[in-house]
Amino acid sequence: MLSLLKKPSFLTFCLAQLVSRFGDGLTTVVILYLVGTASKDPLLIGLVLFCQYTPMILFGLIGGSIADRFRKHTVMICADLYRCFILILMVFSAHYPFLLIILVFLSGVGSALFYPARSSYVPIVVGEKHISEAMAVSQSIYSIMQIAGPGIAGLLLVFLSPSSLLLIDAATYFISAFFIALTAFIIKKSGESEGTNSKGVNWLMSIKDGIQIVIKTAPLAFLILLLAQVMFAAGIFNTTSNSLLLHIFRVPGFHFGMIEASAGIGAVLGAMMGPILLRYIKPGHLLLATTVVMGLWMLAVVPLEQLEQRGGLIPVYLWVFGIGLMNAFLNVPISSLFLGLSSAEYRGRAMSILQMSSNFGLIAGVLIAGLLSKYFGVVLITALSGGLLVLVSILTIKMRGYKALLSIDKRAKQPTSKPVRSAAEADL
Repeated sequence: MLSLLKKPSFLTFCLAQLVSRFGDGLTTVVILYLVGTASKDPLLIGLVLFCQYTPMILFGLIGGSIADRFRKHTVMICADLYRCFILILMVFSAHYPFLLIILVFLSGVGSALFYPARSSYVPIVVGEKHISEAMAVSQSIYSIMQIAGPGIAGLLLVFLSPSSLLLIDAATYFISAFFIALTAFIIKKSGESEGTNSKGVNWLMSIKDGIQIVIKTAPLAFLILLLAQVMFAAGIFNTTSNSLLLHIFRVPGFHFGMIEASAGIGAVLGAMMGPILLRYIKPGHLLLATTVVMGLWMLAVVPLEQLEQRGGLIPVYLWVFGIGLMNAFLNVPISSLFLGLSSAEYRGRAMSILQMSSNFGLIAGVLIAGLLSKYFGVVLITALSGGLLVLVSILTIKMRGYKALLSIDKRAKQPTSKPVRSAAEADL
């Protein structure tokens, strides 16, 4: 997997992700800090998180269509420079919480245009045969930066002003755009072409065609539903986990940070293990088994309190580590399979639909957990979401999409550039 980093175009592509993800971590911490200190209203903090995720749901299909109509590296560079400009505007809006929240939403629009192009650019950078390994490296970078970015941001806030950190983040987007341009130059120099396929197609028709193709390709539709329910459970866990650690298990500050880090370590290991297991286990069996185990793992929160009283914080460390492991363990195979099963002509739109369903599931989980935890408690809500995940996963065995997915054996290693036919085209 790491041998891919010896390929110059993939190395520069990963460096672009590394710096931009680091900047994302800085921005999240700084914006929450600014809004939290300027206003005591918790609703505004919720609005910040809401405005980060909703643009993908609202504008994801447009972003996917743009990625399929124009050169993907050009779309990414423009999106990065646009987000750099938005961050500079945030510097001058640091003392105005509502204006900051609007700018967070506008930055999210740039991300909605960026990520479909980035995801569909992966096969161009590494080739069809290495999609799984490339997605594993990408997920590992994301998981590492999810820990390092906020941690370094918290440290830098001691020495630098929030405005200085926003300027650093703006610089990361500019650097990311430079590395993407360098990646495109290396690919062009090697004689490869990314191509565009739907410039002459009407915008609305382009979006409509993308939706129809994805829905009619049963394995793709199945993967969308699977990821949505996994992210729904993840949204609930993200909402209840802090309360579980601080109020139920009364974790001290040092261990709180270390437990959060254990989730990141689990995510990195899951990202690396996913492509390896896909070589030996059919994707359908692996994904279904993992979702069921993840649901049971979340149900284990019920006896976890008793285990914590007897064994200290070790069971809590293991439980959070397991959640991080399985979350990444699912995301990498789903993303790589989705790319492999999508033809180059509509990859941007297909990946935007996948990311939209992921964000929708995440937001739904956050909202449900926020509303119900107050009345039923975080332990019960976490356990119920795990039980629902197990139940829905078992019911998917009867779906045509799952049966079509079982017919794919070495798809992760030898993906096709054409959509799956015959049984795979049947509706769910």
